[in-house]
Amino acid sequence: MGLFFGKGKTAPGRPSGDWPWTLNVSGALRPDSGTWEMIVSELRKLDPEDPDSFLILEQRDPRNSQNYWFIQSAVNRAGPRPGWYTVEVGWGSQRGTGLRDLDVQTVEEVIPFFQAAYNRKAVDLSGFTDRSGLLG
Repeated sequence: MGLFFGKGKTAPGRPSGDWPWTLNVSGALRPDSGTWEMIVSELRKLDPEDPDSFLILEQRDPRNSQNYWFIQSAVNRAGPRPGWYTVEVGWGSQRGTGLRDLDVQTVEEVIPFFQAAYNRKAVDLSGFTDRSGLLG
């Protein structure tokens, strides 16, 4: 974890302690994260038949929109693990960007990653694959 955000020294696996949350549920933006119960409910509603079914919990630095952190999930419709859930964690700062992903079989495996993020704790990225090269 050599990449850090600026002043707050936020590590890639940890959301910022003071940046506001935005919740994106299948393209519907909400200016806050909602309640934890609502996030779990929306994760359970992810639909493998709907290509626009996803959930993103995102933060942007109010002083510099180039600094951001997010966690997102959707159900794989194709690829090596159709029907599995993908969890992605991404971040950006003046020092660069990063993207990690992990496929898990059940929504129950997704929930702890979102719970850590929602509580502004570190998300354990040790099993994730580095996909930063996809960011261009």
